Amino acid sequence: MSGSLFLSPEVRKLRKKLRQIENLEALPRGLTCEEVDKLARRAVLRTRLADLLKQQSLVENQQEEQCVVGYLEEEVEQCIVGESSKEKESEGPMKRGHGEDITRVLPQELPDRPSGLVQAMSKDSPADKKRKTEGPATVSGFKTLKGSWEGARFRLRLLEGHCDIITCITVVDDYVISGSRDTTVKVWHVPTASEERNLGGHTGGVTCLGLVPQEHSVALAESVSLDRAERFVLSGSVDSAIIIWALNRGCSVRNIYTYSSVTALHFIATARGGGRIVTGSEGGKVELWDPLTGQSCQSIRAHKDAVTTLQPHGPLLFSGSADGSVKVWEVDREREAGGGDCVPPGSSPICLLRSCDSDPSSLALIRSLTPRGEKVYIGTDHSNIHKLDWRTGAVSKLANHSSGSGVTDCVWQTGDGLLLTSSFDLDTGESSLNLRSLPDDGYLATLSWPDAPRFLCLSSWLTGSGGHRWVTGGRSLTVWEQLPANSRERSDVTVRRIASLERGPVESGSEEESEEEEEEEEGEDISQDSEGPKGPHLREADQAKCLFFYRSVAR
Repeated sequence: MSGSLFLSPEVRKLRKKLRQIENLEALPRGLTCEEVDKLARRAVLRTRLADLLKQQSLVENQQEEQCVVGYLEEEVEQCIVGESSKEKESEGPMKRGHGEDITRVLPQELPDRPSGLVQAMSKDSPADKKRKTEGPATVSGFKTLKGSWEGARFRLRLLEGHCDIITCITVVDDYVISGSRDTTVKVWHVPTASEERNLGGHTGGVTCLGLVPQEHSVALAESVSLDRAERFVLSGSVDSAIIIWALNRGCSVRNIYTYSSVTALHFIATARGGGRIVTGSEGGKVELWDPLTGQSCQSIRAHKDAVTTLQPHGPLLFSGSADGSVKVWEVDREREAGGGDCVPPGSSPICLLRSCDSDPSSLALIRSLTPRGEKVYIGTDHSNIHKLDWRTGAVSKLANHSSGSGVTDCVWQTGDGLLLTSSFDLDTGESSLNLRSLPDDGYLATLSWPDAPRFLCLSSWLTGSGGHRWVTGGRSLTVWEQLPANSRERSDVTVRRIASLERGPVESGSEEESEEEEEEEEGEDISQDSEGPKGPHLREADQAKCLFFYRSVAR
């Protein structure tokens, strides 16, 4: 079990309060004095929660021991009764003497039920089984990859300049571009860790950033009479504006007003060689804009709640929402009039291809996603990574936290095909990055450092030598620079392995998923437990806990 199945009312209340407080830090707007005071109370709440969880763990261990003893006594009694009945049948009218040793009627061995737990622990994960069936080369390759990451070392560099949390990041060449709740966009030169540009123009917190690809920058540069080598970046804000920035000039070249807070954006290429800015709004709209004119091309009420992420993947566009749904759009698909959700040909439309609506048992508030073929890896307000097959709607879960109370803010695919995910533990306030291989989802390593802040945004790219360079944002903006294998420089990052992350995906509809859902619901629910009868009888919740333990043992 990744966490306690039955939590005391006070534990549930503290966890809910911590989740609400942590959500304040991720808001795109500035905080009130009252909200700042709430953030300052986190340490006190976590200390109290740690004490309660420690006490509860001791009680649970005692209860599990009682369950095992009761279970074994019942098995012994059933065996005695069964053997006695057999002897009576074989003896006929004969009676046993009072002095007969009753131990001889016991079976030689009790049913070896608990061994199922040992068998379950020794079973290979689905990813391990897949690697074994694919041959020794695959197994050897994964072991080599895992070994290389267990010995990985990173140097950390802090980019200081923002005066509020960093909400979004993008990278181009040797530059990091960051957006902040302080309303600014900053451009950083990574090799020198210096601030190159401070772009001010928004009147509210910056929520999202996007790059205009080089092949589309020429037409945009010509439309605003700039050099053809100019590069452009897009920013969206709670002030309802999209700003197109010229990076080399350090100025804005176009402002587009959208009439709603911009919560996500991206630049997409269309089939006819043009390009469009696609945005998501606080009200759930997905809209397309012409970057050359600033005019709206298409507006669709896509989700019931805010659009939290937009990610293109080939000819497709994926949108995720706070309502828990994922929608798949086809870019530039032309249909005859009346043939679906598309607007008439010639207007660079996007067409709804698939809708994976929220299911209370599968998806929570979506914070980020990254598509890979027919699969989409999703970071949510819960502790697992959700792996969605967007064609069938099937969802499986990958463990991303050592406890059942956490948030996965970021999911990202690196340039060499690895899955990089953030992990934030609500109970302890600890933050880390987890690394998995793709497409088999094999767990490689967990990386962090003491007192690491929550990672609200993430990006990565490979250096010319093939090393990894990551950048994380939140309360601080940090560049992770992978050190060469032969470097003697000391690592700023701790690399470790968490056993609970080794397991393979838990498929939707499975018994394991049902148990995980119960744990997550317990972590969220703040309703009071009924005390139940005291004395020798277990409370209803304790009885259920014993049954849960039996199921775990039997497996």
